[in-house]
Amino acid sequence: MNVIDDLLLNILALTLPILLCHILVLDRPGPFRFNVSNQAFIGLICSLAAIFSMSHPFFTTTGNNFDLRTIPLLIAFLYSGIRSGLVVSAIILAYSYYVDGSDFLWIVTLSALLVPFILAFIALSNWKHLTPKVMFPSLLAFISALATFCMTMLYRIVSNVPVDRSLLLYGLLFCMVQMLTMWMLTYLIVRISENVAMRQEVQRSEKLNVLSELAASVAHEIRNPMTVARGFMQILSQSEVTEEKKRIYTTMVIEEIDRAQSIITDYLSFAKPQAEKLEEVDVSTLSLKLSNLINPYASMRGVEILIDMESSLLVKANSEKMIQCLVNLTKNGIEAMPSGGTLQITGFKKSAKVILQIKDNGIGMTPEQVNRLGTPFYSTKNKGTGLGMMVSYRIIKTFGGLIEVTSQPDQGTCFTISLPTV
Repeated sequence: MNVIDDLLLNILALTLPILLCHILVLDRPGPFRFNVSNQAFIGLICSLAAIFSMSHPFFTTTGNNFDLRTIPLLIAFLYSGIRSGLVVSAIILAYSYYVDGSDFLWIVTLSALLVPFILAFIALSNWKHLTPKVMFPSLLAFISALATFCMTMLYRIVSNVPVDRSLLLYGLLFCMVQMLTMWMLTYLIVRISENVAMRQEVQRSEKLNVLSELAASVAHEIRNPMTVARGFMQILSQSEVTEEKKRIYTTMVIEEIDRAQSIITDYLSFAKPQAEKLEEVDVSTLSLKLSNLINPYASMRGVEILIDMESSLLVKANSEKMIQCLVNLTKNGIEAMPSGGTLQITGFKKSAKVILQIKDNGIGMTPEQVNRLGTPFYSTKNKGTGLGMMVSYRIIKTFGGLIEVTSQPDQGTCFTISLPTV
C-alpha cells in the first residue's frame, strides 16, 4: 500500500506543474507567445517536479531507487525546448550529487547517454506532426525507462552486485509506470492545448462577427441619409426647380449629411469611449448646460423638464463626455413620451456616491428590453442604432460608475447613474 501511496503522490506532484502552467501561462487573455520567460518558467517547475520525484521514490530495492525523474525531463525537452531540458538535466545532476555523491559518476554517465538518446529520438521523429501526439511521448518514456533499467543492470553486473528475479519484476513495473504516467500527463497537456486553441478561435470568431455586424450597421445607417441626399441633389440638377424648392431641398440635403455625420460620431465614440482628460466636475453645474442644450428639443415635443440638483456634486470625470452621456439619456426619455409629459432630472449624494436619476412617464419597457439595453445594435426605436445607449454605458463605466434601469410598460422609465465622489 505504501508503494501505491508514494506513486500517487508522485503523479500528483507531476500534475500540479502542468496545471500551474495552464493557469499562469496559457490561461491568460490574448494569444499565447512562447517566449524566453515562459520557457524559463516551464523549466523551473519541471526542475522542482524532478527534485520531488528523486526525494520520494515510489519503491526501493537493494542499492536502487525507482522514481519518476525522467518524466519532467521529457516534458521539458518535448514542450519547452532543448534549453529547458538541459537546465532540468543539470539540476537533476546537481541534486543527485547533493543527495549521494558516491554514485555521482555513474549518474553522470547515465545522463550523458540518455540525454543525447532523447534528443536524437525527438529530432528524428518530428513528433509534433504525428497523430496522435499522445503515443509518441508515452513510447519515449517507456524506451527511456527501459534503457535506464538496462544500464542499471549492466552497472550491477560489472560491480558484481547480484541480480535476482524481484529486481527484474521491479524493472518491468518501473517501465510500465513510466509509460502510463507519461501517457496520462501528455493526454492532459494535449487536451489543455486544444481547449486553449479552441478558446482563441472562439474569441477570434466573435471579433469577426462583431466586426461584420458593425460594418453592416454602418453601411445601413449611412446609406439611408446618403440616398436621400442623392435624390434631392438629382432634383436640384433639374432646371425647372424653383428657387424656393431649391432652398428647401438644399436644407434637407444638409440635414441628411448632418445626420450621417452624427452617426459616424456615435460610432467613433463607441469605438473609443475613454475620456481623454479626467478632472473634477461638478454635476450640478453641468445640469445648467444640459438644460440649455435639451430644452428646445423638449419644448418641440411638448415635454417639460424639471431639474432638482443638490449643490457640489463633485465627481472625477470628463465634462464633455459626461454631457454627451446625459444628453443621450435625456433625449431617449423625451422620445419615450410621444404625447408629451414630464422629464425629471434629480441629483443627490448617497454614502460615497453621487446619484443622478433621469425619470420619464413615457411608454416604458419590458424586462427583456431593459436587459438588452447597452448591448450592440439594440434599440427600442424603429430608426435607432443603439449606439447612443452603448456609448453612455461605456462612458459611465470609464468613470468608475454604473447605470441601473427600472421600467414598466406604460408607466415610464428611470435611469439611475451612480458615480464615486471625489
